[in-house]
Amino acid sequence: MSSPLRTVLRRAGKVLTAAEISLGALMLLTIFVLIGIQAAQRHLPGESIAWTGEVSRFALLWLTFSVAGVLITHRGHITLEVVDILPRPQLVRTVQIFALLVVAAVATGLAVEALTLVQTQGILRSPVLGMSMALVYIPVLVGMISTVLRSLLSAADITLHGPVLPSDPTHPSEVQTQ
Repeated sequence: MSSPLRTVLRRAGKVLTAAEISLGALMLLTIFVLIGIQAAQRHLPGESIAWTGEVSRFALLWLTFSVAGVLITHRGHITLEVVDILPRPQLVRTVQIFALLVVAAVATGLAVEALTLVQTQGILRSPVLGMSMALVYIPVLVGMISTVLRSLLSAADITLHGPVLPSDPTHPSEVQTQ
């Protein structure tokens, strides 16, 4: 890969990561505020706002799937790090590539299902807001597409540049590429 192309891809990745993390932070803030409102409504006189529970559940769904791709890129997903300390880097490389390809395959299946839900659930409406259920699945679809792309790019990176190894086994957050 040429240097200008690599620079453009890294910059695009940083922008995409910032957008996904911003969306995740917004969803987390939404959940926090709406749950606070629900708790306050239980102790205050007057009618409760019915849509707060529904929106907070949707926000949790959107938070979960919108940042899934970021976890792949930053090695925040569940991995078998026991393999990372083996003395054979080629075996570590093979296991990491295989794991990322499995993640990409599963995310592809989830993306296909999310696309099907976006296409077929438009007639259904959420109980309180009356929002089209197809809209609920769009962030899920985008998050799974991001996960597929990031998994495949990470697998290609490991193939070309070697496995990602912990630099210090006592600090798994510090990683190095060999």
